[in-house]
Amino acid sequence: MMSRIIHLILKPIQEQKVLFIFLLLLSCIVIPVMCYATGAFPKPFVFAPPIFDCYLLTLLAYWLKRIRLSWLVWVICILLLGGEVFSIICYQSPYSMTVLQLILETHRREATEFLKGHGVAGQLALGAAITFGMILLAWLISKLFSPKTKLKGAWLFLLLLLLSASCQGYSYYRLYQSYTAEVTTRISENKYMPLRNSPFIRFLYGHALNVVSTKELGKLEKTIEKTEVDSCSYRSPIIIFLLGESYNKYHSPLYNPEARQTTPNLCRLKEQGNLVVFDDAISPYNVTSKTLRHMFSTYYPGCNRDWVDCTLFPAIFRKAGYDVWFITNHYAGEKHNKEHHGHAGGTIFNQKRLRQLQFTYMNPEATQYDMDLLSELPPADTLAARPSMLIFHLMGQHEDYRERYPAEFNHFTADSVQNDFTDYEGRQIVAEYDNATLYDDAVVAALLDKYAEQDVVAIYLSDHGEEVYDWRNSCYRTNSDQMTPEIAKYQYEIPFLFYVSDTFKANHPDLFDEIVAAQHKPFIATMLPFALFHLAGISHADYKPELDILSPEYDCSRHRIIREDVDYDELMKN
Repeated sequence: MMSRIIHLILKPIQEQKVLFIFLLLLSCIVIPVMCYATGAFPKPFVFAPPIFDCYLLTLLAYWLKRIRLSWLVWVICILLLGGEVFSIICYQSPYSMTVLQLILETHRREATEFLKGHGVAGQLALGAAITFGMILLAWLISKLFSPKTKLKGAWLFLLLLLLSASCQGYSYYRLYQSYTAEVTTRISENKYMPLRNSPFIRFLYGHALNVVSTKELGKLEKTIEKTEVDSCSYRSPIIIFLLGESYNKYHSPLYNPEARQTTPNLCRLKEQGNLVVFDDAISPYNVTSKTLRHMFSTYYPGCNRDWVDCTLFPAIFRKAGYDVWFITNHYAGEKHNKEHHGHAGGTIFNQKRLRQLQFTYMNPEATQYDMDLLSELPPADTLAARPSMLIFHLMGQHEDYRERYPAEFNHFTADSVQNDFTDYEGRQIVAEYDNATLYDDAVVAALLDKYAEQDVVAIYLSDHGEEVYDWRNSCYRTNSDQMTPEIAKYQYEIPFLFYVSDTFKANHPDLFDEIVAAQHKPFIATMLPFALFHLAGISHADYKPELDILSPEYDCSRHRIIREDVDYDELMKN
């Protein structure tokens, strides 16, 4: 009887040997080794190999073979495991919410540019080679076993399978809890996480976080609708928020005297006394959508509320009586937003009702280059007619850098770049990044010049930084679990600039003095709304002077947390 049970349990493996061995090789050996090599995942996960997951997929293929559909399991496994191999190679991270968010929120334009980017073809080829190499190896190993003989060590295997099933059962239960949760902050806590020892668990957990992220927007909508503004003095009648993208501030002489001259216009405005450079600003994340969720919200760590129970600052400005213009090269267009929201609804600009609550106007179409988007700007007299906030969201230096600027801005070349961390191709990438920064400087200067005669204050802030062969042979951003001071410096530190027109300086000397006095204070982008409320003179229940960098009550001792688990100030101190 017992031998019959063992035979039934092992039969799917005997029938689908190559698949089972392939799954074991990749999920239990190759991917864990790659994770260790890149520091991409906590070490404990390797001590519970996901044998049970491999067995369930093998069992599924065995059943589907009866209707000639076992190939579907092969396709799913190759895509899933191969995708994680590529993720580790490209992002130094296995599947996670961040990786899946990057995939889901990448629209057609970004995906095309990404695939055309430097080195991506090689990374894809390496990932495919590893994946299909493991299939070949699994086939060779399977030849050591005869389908007519019993698998040796059956009892030991059954014991391992039982132990794995107990571990994975816990993870399946946690996955169920994740999918049924209402807010991501609950399931992001360690005590609610499944044991992420399997590519399948990691993929489903990352997907669950994105699903719940979409659910949150309904609650956020209700929060905004019931939000009230106590009063508003409109002391800054025109506020401009320039939102940059992937800006490494050390590639600008504003922050690095040894950098190439990539910001001549901003340097000129600084010399004229119209630009104040803040030198200690960071982003909470190195991913755009995560950063914007916190940058646009009155939520902050330690507020003892869920993110969805806090409102968004553009909605508060609208309730206070400001017109809010949102000109974006990322989220533009009703059609784009509808398609984008269908598979990446977690972003706060894609849901139709949230857009209505936040913005008076949003541009209908994106443009190839940021300069072309200036045609969507409202005339200066329109902004001056009533209190106005203008949010201008640039493509900036988003990869692929060479796609960010027209040919006439191809100023820097690989031959002009001195860099000991990379080869000629890498130096060309650095040159393209600096060209994109040069173009970004021209766009920002053109926008500010359009409103230079008005009573204007503007803030320039980037969503996150970018690594461009600054201290090692690495470009773009990484999602490794290992955080170093160098990663924090280049991927999380951001430019933070205040521009004031001559009219603003004359009309608001007190505000200008507060801006100048704050330029060396520590800042994290999560605190942006409170500075904006200060500029507008908005009195609101969520306003906290200790979080307002322009307020004399600002708390400079507050530690800044990046990626939800790293104390930036302690990291850089040590």
